[in-house]
Amino acid sequence: MVHFRFPIRQLPISLQDFATDVESIVDQVFNQGECKGGKCDTTDTNNTYRPAVDIYETEQQFDLYMDLPGVKAEATKIEMLEDKLVISGNRAAPTHAEGDSTHRVERTCGLFSRSIQLPKQLDVEKIEAQFDNGVLHVVLPKLAKPAARTIEIKTN
Repeated sequence: MVHFRFPIRQLPISLQDFATDVESIVDQVFNQGECKGGKCDTTDTNNTYRPAVDIYETEQQFDLYMDLPGVKAEATKIEMLEDKLVISGNRAAPTHAEGDSTHRVERTCGLFSRSIQLPKQLDVEKIEAQFDNGVLHVVLPKLAKPAARTIEIKTN
């Protein structure tokens, strides 16, 4: 548990509850993987996390890279819903031998889902995805720009 450098109980009563809440939030953020009494629950599949995503644009396409270390391609789903790319899946919890005690768990496991708004100028039929060394690479080709043409004006 994270402890402030000053005792919370020395604060005015009006700030004690606030300080306790802040301490609890800081504890959740910085010590979420700390185990109590040598026991850690790594089987909670309701635990969600947010994989990092990079998106680059060229004239021909968008390239999306998502870090998914420890995730199998079979446990990942990619959908194009209107103008949103939805990537979801499950990162399985590590298994340990019976009787092993865990001291710290910092790697997040469980379900994940990212929904990324994209421009509508994509050729959805040509979207491709590749998984290599824990990195998902999704290629989102742009639709070809219509060629400029001159329109003839008709007269009577």
